[in-house]
Amino acid sequence: MNYTTKNEPKPLSKSLSILLKSLGIENKIKQNEIIVRWPEIVGEKLSKVTTADKVEKGILFVRVTNSVWRNELIYMKTEIINRISSRLNTDIINDIRFT
Repeated sequence: MNYTTKNEPKPLSKSLSILLKSLGIENKIKQNEIIVRWPEIVGEKLSKVTTADKVEKGILFVRVTNSVWRNELIYMKTEIINRISSRLNTDIINDIRFT
């Protein structure tokens, strides 16, 4: 027997995702997740010299302890954006500004 109906239960994660999207806060939660998971995304070495500060209009603002690291991170920007995209399964970050 096949008991498949339109009211088949969905996984809670799927239902929450639909709810967050309908409320218009899904991107805000993803943005916050980037800030919280920054050390995991960039690793221990970079997390000691950087702090993810905020996300505005697809731009991640990152504070850096000194200009030497800032210059190094500029060259790593694409790699960091790719890490964010793959780890969080999102493409909401288009650029990173190191300050």
